[in-house]
Amino acid sequence: MNSFANLYPSSRRIPVRSATHLHTCTIRMSVDAESVTTLRQLAMRVCGDALEFMRIAICAGGARIEVWLCVRQSCVTVLSETIARQLPGARFKETPYQAGAAA
Repeated sequence: MNSFANLYPSSRRIPVRSATHLHTCTIRMSVDAESVTTLRQLAMRVCGDALEFMRIAICAGGARIEVWLCVRQSCVTVLSETIARQLPGARFKETPYQAGAAA
C-alpha cells in the first residue's frame, strides 16, 4: 500500500500549518440571531485569511447565538473593536483565549 507522500508529488501537496505557529486566539461571544450574517461579513472583511474558523450554536430560546471566532492574534483587537462598534448587542464572554498558552 502506498503512503500519501508517494501518491502525490511534493509540488502538488498543500502545506499544512500548525495552529501553534500562527498564534491564534479564540473570541467567544453571543449576538442576536438577526446579527449572525453581519458578524460573519465583518469578520471576513476585517480578518480575511486570518480568520481560521467561526463556530456558531443556538442558545436556549433561539433569540441569541453563541459564536466562537478563531483568528490570528494580529487582528484580535481590530476585530473586537469593529464588532463592538457595528453590533452594539454583541456580548463578549471572556478575554480572547490564546492557543498554546499555559492554563
